Amino acid sequence: MKRLFLLQKGAGVLPVALILLGGAALMLLFTQRNLLVDLHITKNGYAHRLAYAAADSGLATALTRLNDPLQRSQILADRQAKGFYDAILQPVMQVPLGDQLSASVKIKGLAMGKADIRLQLQSTGCVAGCDQGRATVSQTLAMRGGIHKIPYALITARGEISATGPVSIINQTTSVRGLLLHAGKAVVVDETVQRSTIPGTYPDTAVVMHDKAMAQMTPDAFFQSWFGADKALIQNTATRIRCEGDCSAAVAAAGSRIIWLEGNARLTNGALGSSNAPVVVIASGGLQVSGSARITGVVYSMAPVTELHLISGRIDGALIAENNLMMQDGGVFTYQPVALQMAQTRLGVFIPVPGSWSDGE
Repeated sequence: MKRLFLLQKGAGVLPVALILLGGAALMLLFTQRNLLVDLHITKNGYAHRLAYAAADSGLATALTRLNDPLQRSQILADRQAKGFYDAILQPVMQVPLGDQLSASVKIKGLAMGKADIRLQLQSTGCVAGCDQGRATVSQTLAMRGGIHKIPYALITARGEISATGPVSIINQTTSVRGLLLHAGKAVVVDETVQRSTIPGTYPDTAVVMHDKAMAQMTPDAFFQSWFGADKALIQNTATRIRCEGDCSAAVAAAGSRIIWLEGNARLTNGALGSSNAPVVVIASGGLQVSGSARITGVVYSMAPVTELHLISGRIDGALIAENNLMMQDGGVFTYQPVALQMAQTRLGVFIPVPGSWSDGE
C-alpha cells in the first residue's frame, strides 16, 4: 500500500517538473533571443558609426585633394580662361578607405566663375558596399587666401605713398578705371614719375588719397579685407620662409604659391612668378624690393615703410602696403589683371565654412 502511494506521488511530481523545466527552457530561449537582438542592435550601431567615420574621412580627403595644386587641376577647371574656376571636371570622387570602408564624395558648385568660389561636398560613407552601414554628411567650402579681393589700384597703402625719380606706374585696365594709386593718407608724386592710365584720362584722376575708411582700419582688419581670413590662418596655409637679407633665391625656389616672408627681407634679382604662375609674397617684417627683381603677382608688406628701389626691375600685378610706401630710383609697375585673377584662383585654399557641416541627405 505504501509503495503504491509513493508511485502515485512520484507520478504527480513528474508533470510539475516537466512544466518547470519547460518554463526554464522558454526563459532561456527568450533571454537568448534578447541577447541576439541586443547584439544585432549593437552591430548595426557600430556599423552606422563606422559609416559616419567613413563619410567624414571622405570630406577630409576631398578637401586635401582640392588643396593640392596638381590634384586640383584634375577636379576644377577655368574653361573661359578668366582666372576663375568655372567648371567641375570630377563631380564624383571615390575614396577607398580599407577592405570594408569607402566613401563617395559629390562636388557641387555653389558659386563659381567669380571671386568668392564656394563648393558643397556631400560624402556618403559605406560599410561593406553600403550593405552593412551607410551615412551621409555634407559641408560647404569657401576659397580663401591667394588674394581674396583683387585691388582696384596698382599700388595701395593704408598710410602714405611717395614716388620720386624715373619710376613708371601703368594701369590701363578699364574695368578698374585705370586706378594707379590708392592711399589712406597723402600721395606725393614728383614730375619725374611717369604715370600711364586709360587713354584720354588725366593721370591725377587715377589717384585716390586721404581715404578715411582705409586709414582708420587696424592693420589686422586691413589684412583681412584683402585675404578674407586673419593673419594666423594665412600664415599657417602659406609657405613660410625665414630670411634676413636677400631672399630672392629662396622665394624663386618656392615657386608659384603664397609665400610668408619672416625677417627683414630684400628681393633684389631674378624672376619671381609669371602671368600663368604668379606668386603672392607676404612680408611680415621689413621689406625692400630693389635692383633687377621681376615679380609677377601680389606683394603685401607689413613693414613700417615699404621701400622700392627697382632700378631695372618691375612688378606686374599689384602692390599693397599695410603702412607707408616709398618708390624711388626707377622701376616699372604695371597692373596685371590676369596675374591677379590667377593669384586669386590658383593660389587660394579651400576652407570649411563654419557651421556648414550637416548630416543626412
